Amino acid sequence: MKKLIVIFGILILSPFTVFASSINDINQKVCNRFEDDLSKLAAIMEEVRNRKGITETRVAFGGIDDSIKSADYSITYAAEAVAYQRYQKPASVSALKSGLGVLKNKVLKAKTDVGKAINEK
Repeated sequence: MKKLIVIFGILILSPFTVFASSINDINQKVCNRFEDDLSKLAAIMEEVRNRKGITETRVAFGGIDDSIKSADYSITYAAEAVAYQRYQKPASVSALKSGLGVLKNKVLKAKTDVGKAINEK
């Protein structure tokens, strides 16, 4: 019986906590989380570059497929996407979910590229 009351209480109160914040507040909180993730990835890449003796990286077109350069590019691309998403004022929950879904994929791509750069031998 106690479990039922607790579950019922959670179901009753959870919609109020979700709608207590505005869409813009939710957007900002998620963007802050993604910025934290990207800051950690950037710090990891800085350490990888220091270990390998790389003093400068550039993004270029035309056959350059170095894992460190790819990871740097992905981090930069995801950071720009976070900045753009932060600036957006989503009109609806579906627009917010769509924008944050795209942003999540860019951050996950950056994490994958950083993982490849770390595991490169």
